[in-house]
Amino acid sequence: MSKDISFDLKTLTPKLKKIWQRFSKHLSFVVILLVLLVYLIVVWHIRGLATAEPTQEAEDEALLSTQIPKIDQKAISQIQSLENNSPAVHSLFNEARNNPFYE
Repeated sequence: MSKDISFDLKTLTPKLKKIWQRFSKHLSFVVILLVLLVYLIVVWHIRGLATAEPTQEAEDEALLSTQIPKIDQKAISQIQSLENNSPAVHSLFNEARNNPFYE
């Protein structure tokens, strides 16, 4: 039951050439299938990332780290009194209200 395991390159090369001839006929098909498989995996992964939702802990952390600016009521009343006292400022504010993108 002893088998002699030896590699002879002279007998191996014709076998490899024969296998390569069979395989080379279908090489372009195999390459296209592999590329399509890679595209499928990438699209599947992107789809999973696009529908991912943040966890409740991440939302809570984002809300805690966000600082909502607060405007002082005294500053608002001063700006309104200046607008009422000056016609130039009043027209400037009206123009800004009507066209906010005008500079």
